[in-house]
Amino acid sequence: MVGNRSAIRKSFPQKVAVTVLSLVAVLVWAALWALPFTVPLTSAIPRGTDCAAMAASGQSSYVVMERTSRRVLKESNMDLRLPMASTTKVMTALVALENGNLSDIVTVPECAVGVEGSSIYLKKGEKFTLEELLYGLMLRSGNDAAVAVAVHISGSVDEFVKLMNRKAEALGLNNTSFVNPHGLSAKDHYTSAYDLAVIASAALGNENFKKIVSTKNITVQGNEDRETRYFANKNKILYNYEGATGIKTGYTVEAGRCLAASSEKEGMEVVAVALNYYDYFRLCSDLMDFAHENYRMERVVSPEFVYKTVSVSGNRKVKSAELKTDCARYYPLKKDGSESVESVVEAPDGITAPHSAKDAVGTLRVFMDKRLLFEEKLYTIDIEKKGLFSFFGK
Repeated sequence: MVGNRSAIRKSFPQKVAVTVLSLVAVLVWAALWALPFTVPLTSAIPRGTDCAAMAASGQSSYVVMERTSRRVLKESNMDLRLPMASTTKVMTALVALENGNLSDIVTVPECAVGVEGSSIYLKKGEKFTLEELLYGLMLRSGNDAAVAVAVHISGSVDEFVKLMNRKAEALGLNNTSFVNPHGLSAKDHYTSAYDLAVIASAALGNENFKKIVSTKNITVQGNEDRETRYFANKNKILYNYEGATGIKTGYTVEAGRCLAASSEKEGMEVVAVALNYYDYFRLCSDLMDFAHENYRMERVVSPEFVYKTVSVSGNRKVKSAELKTDCARYYPLKKDGSESVESVVEAPDGITAPHSAKDAVGTLRVFMDKRLLFEEKLYTIDIEKKGLFSFFGK
Protein backbone atom coordinates (compact mmCIF):
# COMPACT_ATOMS: atom_id res chain seq x y z
CA MET A 1 0.00 0.00 0.00
CA VAL A 2 2.80 2.42 0.85
CA GLY A 3 4.40 1.86 -2.59
CA ASN A 4 1.09 2.53 -4.36
CA ARG A 5 0.49 5.77 -2.41
CA SER A 6 3.99 6.98 -3.34
CA ALA A 7 3.29 6.34 -7.03
CA ILE A 8 0.05 8.27 -6.77
CA ARG A 9 1.79 11.23 -5.12
CA LYS A 10 4.46 11.31 -7.88
CA SER A 11 1.99 11.11 -10.78
CA PHE A 12 -0.40 13.77 -9.47
CA PRO A 13 1.83 16.81 -10.26
CA GLN A 14 2.40 15.41 -13.76
CA LYS A 15 -1.35 15.21 -14.39
CA VAL A 16 -1.81 18.77 -13.18
CA ALA A 17 0.94 19.95 -15.54
CA VAL A 18 -0.65 18.19 -18.51
CA THR A 19 -4.06 19.69 -17.68
CA VAL A 20 -2.62 23.21 -17.43
CA LEU A 21 -0.76 22.87 -20.73
CA SER A 22 -3.92 21.62 -22.44
CA LEU A 23 -5.89 24.58 -21.10
CA VAL A 24 -3.22 27.01 -22.33
CA ALA A 25 -3.30 25.43 -25.79
CA VAL A 26 -7.09 25.79 -25.95
CA LEU A 27 -6.89 29.46 -24.92
CA VAL A 28 -4.20 30.20 -27.50
CA TRP A 29 -6.25 28.50 -30.23
CA ALA A 30 -9.34 30.50 -29.24
CA ALA A 31 -7.41 33.76 -29.30
CA LEU A 32 -6.05 33.05 -32.77
CA TRP A 33 -9.51 32.15 -34.02
CA ALA A 34 -10.84 35.47 -32.74
CA LEU A 35 -8.32 37.49 -34.72
CA PRO A 36 -9.76 39.22 -37.83
CA PHE A 37 -9.25 37.29 -41.04
CA THR A 38 -7.04 39.15 -43.48
CA VAL A 39 -6.57 38.65 -47.21
CA PRO A 40 -3.37 39.54 -49.07
CA LEU A 41 -3.59 42.61 -51.29
CA THR A 42 -4.29 41.69 -54.89
CA SER A 43 -1.24 43.64 -55.97
CA ALA A 44 0.74 40.91 -54.22
CA ILE A 45 -0.96 38.19 -56.27
CA PRO A 46 0.98 37.95 -59.52
CA ARG A 47 -0.15 36.44 -62.80
CA GLY A 48 0.36 32.71 -62.59
CA THR A 49 -0.92 32.42 -59.02
CA ASP A 50 -3.18 29.41 -58.55
CA CYS A 51 -6.42 31.29 -57.98
CA ALA A 52 -8.37 28.03 -58.03
CA ALA A 53 -6.35 26.88 -55.01
CA MET A 54 -7.22 30.13 -53.28
CA ALA A 55 -10.92 29.48 -53.88
CA ALA A 56 -10.53 25.89 -52.71
CA SER A 57 -9.00 27.19 -49.48
CA GLY A 58 -12.27 28.96 -48.75
CA GLN A 59 -11.48 32.49 -49.91
CA SER A 60 -14.48 34.32 -51.32
CA SER A 61 -15.64 37.81 -52.22
CA TYR A 62 -18.71 39.88 -52.94
CA VAL A 63 -19.77 43.37 -54.00
CA VAL A 64 -22.88 45.33 -54.85
CA MET A 65 -22.67 48.48 -56.98
CA GLU A 66 -24.98 50.93 -58.70
CA ARG A 67 -24.76 50.18 -62.41
CA THR A 68 -24.37 53.58 -64.07
CA SER A 69 -22.00 55.25 -61.60
CA ARG A 70 -20.35 51.99 -60.54
CA ARG A 71 -20.34 53.25 -56.99
CA VAL A 72 -19.61 50.39 -54.58
CA LEU A 73 -22.32 50.24 -51.91
CA LYS A 74 -21.08 47.21 -49.97
CA GLU A 75 -18.21 44.76 -50.41
CA SER A 76 -15.92 42.14 -48.95
CA ASN A 77 -12.56 41.25 -50.55
CA MET A 78 -13.86 42.78 -53.79
CA ASP A 79 -10.40 42.97 -55.42
CA LEU A 80 -9.39 39.39 -54.59
CA ARG A 81 -8.54 37.40 -57.72
CA LEU A 82 -10.63 34.23 -57.94
CA PRO A 83 -11.83 31.85 -60.66
CA MET A 84 -15.34 32.76 -61.83
CA ALA A 85 -16.66 29.68 -63.66
CA SER A 86 -19.48 30.40 -66.13
CA THR A 87 -19.93 34.02 -65.10
CA THR A 88 -17.10 34.34 -67.65
CA LYS A 89 -19.87 34.24 -70.25
CA VAL A 90 -21.01 37.76 -69.34
CA MET A 91 -17.89 39.01 -71.11
CA THR A 92 -18.28 36.42 -73.88
CA ALA A 93 -21.77 37.69 -74.68
CA LEU A 94 -20.76 41.35 -74.47
CA VAL A 95 -17.81 40.89 -76.84
CA ALA A 96 -19.96 38.89 -79.25
CA LEU A 97 -22.68 41.55 -79.28
CA GLU A 98 -20.14 44.31 -79.91
CA ASN A 99 -18.41 42.44 -82.73
CA GLY A 100 -21.23 40.54 -84.42
CA ASN A 101 -24.84 40.87 -85.57
CA LEU A 102 -27.74 39.05 -83.96
CA SER A 103 -28.90 37.88 -87.39
CA ASP A 104 -25.52 36.33 -88.26
CA ILE A 105 -25.80 32.66 -89.28
CA VAL A 106 -23.41 30.52 -87.24
CA THR A 107 -22.45 27.06 -88.45
CA VAL A 108 -21.39 24.85 -85.55
CA PRO A 109 -17.70 23.91 -85.96
CA GLU A 110 -16.33 20.53 -84.94
CA CYS A 111 -14.34 22.05 -82.08
CA ALA A 112 -17.58 23.18 -80.41
CA VAL A 113 -19.04 19.67 -80.27
CA GLY A 114 -18.70 17.77 -77.00
CA VAL A 115 -17.09 20.55 -74.95
CA GLU A 116 -17.11 19.35 -71.34
CA GLY A 117 -19.45 20.76 -68.73
CA SER A 118 -22.76 22.54 -69.34
CA SER A 119 -23.99 22.01 -72.87
CA ILE A 120 -26.83 22.69 -75.28
CA TYR A 121 -25.66 19.59 -77.21
CA LEU A 122 -24.65 21.18 -80.47
CA LYS A 123 -23.90 19.01 -83.48
CA LYS A 124 -21.38 19.73 -86.18
CA GLY A 125 -22.90 21.59 -89.11
CA GLU A 126 -26.04 22.79 -87.31
CA LYS A 127 -26.96 26.38 -88.12
CA PHE A 128 -28.21 29.00 -85.68
CA THR A 129 -28.40 32.75 -85.59
CA LEU A 130 -25.93 34.40 -83.26
CA GLU A 131 -28.89 35.54 -81.15
CA GLU A 132 -30.13 31.97 -80.69
CA LEU A 133 -26.69 30.80 -79.58
CA LEU A 134 -26.44 33.70 -77.11
CA TYR A 135 -29.67 32.53 -75.51
CA GLY A 136 -28.16 29.06 -75.20
CA LEU A 137 -25.00 30.63 -73.78
CA MET A 138 -26.64 32.81 -71.14
CA LEU A 139 -29.77 30.82 -70.18
CA ARG A 140 -28.41 27.26 -70.27
CA SER A 141 -24.73 28.15 -69.89
CA GLY A 142 -23.71 26.12 -72.93
CA ASN A 143 -19.93 25.74 -73.06
CA ASP A 144 -20.31 24.44 -76.60
CA ALA A 145 -22.26 27.59 -77.49
CA ALA A 146 -19.38 29.69 -76.10
CA VAL A 147 -16.90 27.99 -78.41
CA ALA A 148 -19.21 28.23 -81.44
CA VAL A 149 -19.74 31.96 -80.81
CA ALA A 150 -16.01 32.57 -80.31
CA VAL A 151 -15.03 30.82 -83.54
CA HIS A 152 -17.74 32.66 -85.47
CA ILE A 153 -16.65 36.09 -84.23
CA SER A 154 -12.87 35.67 -84.39
CA GLY A 155 -12.08 32.52 -86.36
CA SER A 156 -10.65 30.75 -83.30
CA VAL A 157 -11.05 30.61 -79.55
CA ASP A 158 -7.59 32.08 -78.97
CA GLU A 159 -8.31 35.14 -81.10
CA PHE A 160 -11.66 35.66 -79.39
CA VAL A 161 -10.02 35.50 -75.97
CA LYS A 162 -7.73 38.33 -77.09
CA LEU A 163 -10.85 40.43 -77.69
CA MET A 164 -12.11 39.55 -74.20
CA ASN A 165 -8.87 40.69 -72.60
CA ARG A 166 -8.77 43.86 -74.69
CA LYS A 167 -12.29 44.68 -73.50
CA ALA A 168 -11.24 44.07 -69.90
CA GLU A 169 -8.34 46.47 -70.41
CA ALA A 170 -10.63 49.06 -72.01
CA LEU A 171 -12.88 48.86 -68.94
CA GLY A 172 -9.88 49.58 -66.73
CA LEU A 173 -9.90 46.21 -64.99
CA ASN A 174 -6.75 45.27 -63.07
CA ASN A 175 -7.70 41.88 -61.66
CA THR A 176 -9.13 40.04 -64.65
CA SER A 177 -7.58 37.61 -67.12
CA PHE A 178 -9.38 35.38 -69.61
CA VAL A 179 -8.05 32.15 -71.10
CA ASN A 180 -11.29 30.75 -72.56
CA PRO A 181 -14.84 31.95 -73.37
CA HIS A 182 -16.74 29.48 -71.15
CA GLY A 183 -15.12 29.57 -67.70
CA LEU A 184 -13.80 26.04 -67.30
CA SER A 185 -10.92 26.13 -64.84
CA ALA A 186 -7.55 27.12 -66.27
CA LYS A 187 -4.38 28.79 -65.08
CA ASP A 188 -4.52 32.58 -65.44
CA HIS A 189 -8.31 32.56 -65.82
CA TYR A 190 -9.69 34.76 -63.05
CA THR A 191 -11.49 37.93 -62.10
CA SER A 192 -12.52 39.78 -58.95
CA ALA A 193 -15.97 40.56 -57.62
CA TYR A 194 -15.44 44.24 -58.44
CA ASP A 195 -14.18 43.58 -61.98
CA LEU A 196 -17.03 41.19 -62.74
CA ALA A 197 -19.54 43.76 -61.48
CA VAL A 198 -18.02 46.34 -63.83
CA ILE A 199 -18.22 43.88 -66.75
CA ALA A 200 -21.86 43.12 -65.90
CA SER A 201 -22.66 46.83 -65.57
CA ALA A 202 -21.16 47.52 -68.99
CA ALA A 203 -23.01 44.57 -70.51
CA LEU A 204 -26.36 45.68 -69.06
CA GLY A 205 -25.88 48.94 -70.93
CA ASN A 206 -26.39 46.90 -74.11
CA GLU A 207 -30.13 46.50 -74.68
CA ASN A 208 -29.75 43.19 -76.52
CA PHE A 209 -27.71 41.75 -73.66
CA LYS A 210 -30.28 42.95 -71.14
CA LYS A 211 -33.11 41.38 -73.11
CA ILE A 212 -31.33 38.02 -73.29
CA VAL A 213 -30.31 37.73 -69.62
CA SER A 214 -33.75 38.82 -68.38
CA THR A 215 -35.50 36.10 -70.41
CA LYS A 216 -36.79 33.21 -68.29
CA ASN A 217 -37.30 30.71 -71.10
CA ILE A 218 -37.31 30.51 -74.87
CA THR A 219 -37.83 27.87 -77.54
CA VAL A 220 -35.51 27.71 -80.54
CA GLN A 221 -37.54 25.96 -83.18
CA GLY A 222 -35.94 23.18 -85.17
CA ASN A 223 -35.62 23.00 -88.94
CA GLU A 224 -33.77 20.98 -91.55
CA ASP A 225 -30.48 22.21 -90.05
CA ARG A 226 -31.01 21.57 -86.33
CA GLU A 227 -33.21 20.10 -83.61
CA THR A 228 -35.67 22.11 -81.52
CA ARG A 229 -34.18 23.29 -78.25
CA TYR A 230 -35.85 24.67 -75.15
CA PHE A 231 -33.77 26.97 -72.95
CA ALA A 232 -34.88 27.68 -69.36
CA ASN A 233 -32.85 30.21 -67.41
CA LYS A 234 -30.83 28.74 -64.52
CA ASN A 235 -30.75 32.07 -62.69
CA LYS A 236 -33.25 31.76 -59.81
CA ILE A 237 -32.94 35.48 -59.10
CA LEU A 238 -35.21 36.10 -62.10
CA TYR A 239 -37.96 33.98 -60.55
CA ASN A 240 -37.62 34.93 -56.88
CA TYR A 241 -36.47 38.55 -56.67
CA GLU A 242 -38.74 41.52 -57.38
CA GLY A 243 -37.28 43.77 -60.04
CA ALA A 244 -34.64 41.25 -61.14
CA THR A 245 -33.05 41.95 -64.55
CA GLY A 246 -30.38 39.22 -64.82
CA ILE A 247 -27.62 37.97 -65.08
CA LYS A 248 -25.57 34.73 -64.85
CA THR A 249 -24.76 31.79 -62.58
CA GLY A 250 -21.55 29.77 -62.53
CA TYR A 251 -20.09 26.70 -60.86
CA THR A 252 -17.01 24.54 -61.01
CA VAL A 253 -15.40 22.53 -58.24
CA GLU A 254 -12.43 24.88 -58.31
CA ALA A 255 -14.40 28.16 -58.40
CA GLY A 256 -17.29 27.16 -56.17
CA ARG A 257 -20.68 28.80 -56.63
CA CYS A 258 -20.55 32.14 -58.44
CA LEU A 259 -23.28 34.59 -59.37
CA ALA A 260 -23.69 37.96 -61.01
CA ALA A 261 -27.20 39.31 -60.35
CA SER A 262 -28.98 42.56 -61.12
CA SER A 263 -32.21 44.32 -60.26
CA GLU A 264 -33.91 47.65 -60.84
CA LYS A 265 -36.24 49.52 -58.47
CA GLU A 266 -37.33 53.16 -58.39
CA GLY A 267 -35.00 54.07 -61.23
CA MET A 268 -31.87 52.56 -59.68
CA GLU A 269 -30.28 49.43 -61.12
CA VAL A 270 -27.73 47.56 -59.03
CA VAL A 271 -25.36 44.68 -59.74
CA ALA A 272 -24.39 42.14 -57.09
CA VAL A 273 -21.58 39.62 -57.49
CA ALA A 274 -20.67 36.67 -55.27
CA LEU A 275 -17.61 34.50 -55.92
CA ASN A 276 -17.26 31.18 -54.09
CA TYR A 277 -20.32 31.45 -51.84
CA TYR A 278 -22.47 28.37 -51.31
CA ASP A 279 -25.74 30.27 -50.76
CA TYR A 280 -25.04 32.74 -53.55
CA PHE A 281 -28.67 33.45 -54.39
CA ARG A 282 -29.47 34.52 -50.84
CA LEU A 283 -26.28 36.57 -50.55
CA CYS A 284 -26.92 38.50 -53.76
CA SER A 285 -30.57 39.01 -52.79
CA ASP A 286 -29.48 40.42 -49.44
CA LEU A 287 -26.91 42.68 -51.09
CA MET A 288 -29.48 44.06 -53.53
CA ASP A 289 -31.97 44.54 -50.68
CA PHE A 290 -29.35 46.54 -48.81
CA ALA A 291 -28.72 48.74 -51.83
CA HIS A 292 -32.37 49.42 -52.61
CA GLU A 293 -33.31 50.01 -48.97
CA ASN A 294 -30.49 52.46 -48.24
CA TYR A 295 -29.77 54.33 -51.49
CA ARG A 296 -31.64 56.16 -54.23
CA MET A 297 -30.64 57.98 -57.39
CA GLU A 298 -30.39 61.74 -56.96
CA ARG A 299 -30.01 64.28 -59.75
CA VAL A 300 -26.73 66.06 -59.04
CA VAL A 301 -26.44 67.88 -62.38
CA SER A 302 -29.48 69.55 -63.95
CA PRO A 303 -29.82 71.33 -67.31
CA GLU A 304 -32.51 73.56 -65.79
CA PHE A 305 -30.31 74.86 -63.00
CA VAL A 306 -28.45 78.17 -63.43
CA TYR A 307 -24.90 77.56 -62.21
CA LYS A 308 -23.69 81.12 -62.75
CA THR A 309 -24.84 84.41 -64.26
CA VAL A 310 -22.20 86.37 -66.19
CA SER A 311 -22.20 89.90 -67.54
CA VAL A 312 -22.30 90.53 -71.31
CA SER A 313 -20.55 93.37 -73.09
CA GLY A 314 -20.86 94.32 -76.77
CA ASN A 315 -24.64 93.95 -77.00
CA ARG A 316 -27.10 96.77 -76.24
CA LYS A 317 -30.00 94.51 -75.27
CA VAL A 318 -28.34 91.57 -73.54
CA LYS A 319 -26.58 92.61 -70.36
CA SER A 320 -26.25 89.19 -68.66
CA ALA A 321 -26.36 85.52 -69.53
CA GLU A 322 -27.07 82.34 -67.55
CA LEU A 323 -24.66 79.41 -67.60
CA LYS A 324 -26.19 75.92 -67.71
CA THR A 325 -25.20 72.37 -68.58
CA ASP A 326 -26.73 70.53 -71.54
CA CYS A 327 -27.35 67.27 -69.65
CA ALA A 328 -28.53 65.67 -66.41
CA ARG A 329 -26.41 63.43 -64.21
CA TYR A 330 -27.58 61.11 -61.43
CA TYR A 331 -25.71 59.51 -58.54
CA PRO A 332 -26.71 57.08 -55.76
CA LEU A 333 -26.87 58.76 -52.35
CA LYS A 334 -28.06 57.51 -48.97
CA LYS A 335 -31.77 57.89 -48.37
CA ASP A 336 -31.22 59.21 -44.84
CA GLY A 337 -29.79 62.45 -46.24
CA SER A 338 -26.39 61.99 -44.63
CA GLU A 339 -24.57 62.38 -47.96
CA SER A 340 -24.28 65.38 -50.24
CA VAL A 341 -22.28 66.56 -53.22
CA GLU A 342 -20.37 69.77 -53.84
CA SER A 343 -20.62 71.68 -57.11
CA VAL A 344 -17.66 73.85 -58.16
CA VAL A 345 -18.03 76.29 -61.07
CA GLU A 346 -15.07 77.58 -63.00
CA ALA A 347 -16.11 80.38 -65.37
CA PRO A 348 -15.31 84.04 -66.11
CA ASP A 349 -17.45 86.81 -64.63
CA GLY A 350 -18.22 88.19 -68.07
CA ILE A 351 -18.25 87.44 -71.81
CA THR A 352 -18.13 89.63 -74.91
CA ALA A 353 -20.50 89.46 -77.88
CA PRO A 354 -20.60 87.91 -80.37
CA HIS A 355 -20.87 84.54 -78.65
CA SER A 356 -22.00 81.15 -79.99
CA ALA A 357 -24.13 78.83 -77.86
CA LYS A 358 -21.91 75.99 -79.10
CA ASP A 359 -18.90 77.45 -77.31
CA ALA A 360 -18.43 76.45 -73.68
CA VAL A 361 -18.09 79.35 -71.25
CA GLY A 362 -17.00 77.42 -68.18
CA THR A 363 -16.81 74.07 -66.38
CA LEU A 364 -18.90 72.44 -63.67
CA ARG A 365 -17.27 69.86 -61.41
CA VAL A 366 -19.25 67.76 -58.94
CA PHE A 367 -17.45 66.21 -55.97
CA MET A 368 -18.31 63.93 -53.08
CA ASP A 369 -15.79 63.52 -50.28
CA LYS A 370 -13.26 65.36 -52.47
CA ARG A 371 -13.64 62.74 -55.21
CA LEU A 372 -14.61 63.97 -58.67
CA LEU A 373 -17.90 62.46 -59.83
CA PHE A 374 -18.77 64.49 -62.92
CA GLU A 375 -17.25 67.22 -65.04
CA GLU A 376 -19.50 69.05 -67.49
CA LYS A 377 -19.18 72.07 -69.77
CA LEU A 378 -21.30 75.18 -69.15
CA TYR A 379 -23.04 76.97 -72.04
CA THR A 380 -25.21 80.00 -72.60
CA ILE A 381 -27.30 81.53 -75.41
CA ASP A 382 -26.25 82.76 -78.84
CA ILE A 383 -25.42 86.45 -78.55
CA GLU A 384 -24.71 88.65 -81.59
CA LYS A 385 -22.84 91.91 -81.58
CA LYS A 386 -25.95 94.07 -81.37
CA GLY A 387 -28.81 91.86 -80.23
CA LEU A 388 -30.17 88.50 -79.32
CA PHE A 389 -31.16 86.18 -82.16
CA SER A 390 -31.58 82.71 -80.62
CA PHE A 391 -32.03 80.97 -77.37
CA PHE A 392 -29.91 78.58 -75.33
CA GLY A 393 -28.92 75.43 -77.10
CA LYS A 394 -25.76 73.49 -77.90
